[in-house]
Amino acid sequence: MSKKNSFEDSMEKLEKIISLLEQGDVDLEKSLDYFTQGIEMIKNCKTELVKAEEKVKILIEDELSEFTQLKGE
Repeated sequence: MSKKNSFEDSMEKLEKIISLLEQGDVDLEKSLDYFTQGIEMIKNCKTELVKAEEKVKILIEDELSEFTQLKGE
């Protein structure tokens, strides 16, 4: 996955968008554009977190399986 879509990059973009919106000096049209971009960054973050969670579950299951086999259960 490219840096463009990484969790960290999406979080950084989201933080910048939030900062711009909190300043309150952005017109309505631009605010909606930022809001739309922010939603996309949230979706990207959620997708990356779900992928990471799935990897962790697989690793834990593999380790538990190996441990159980070593104990002879």
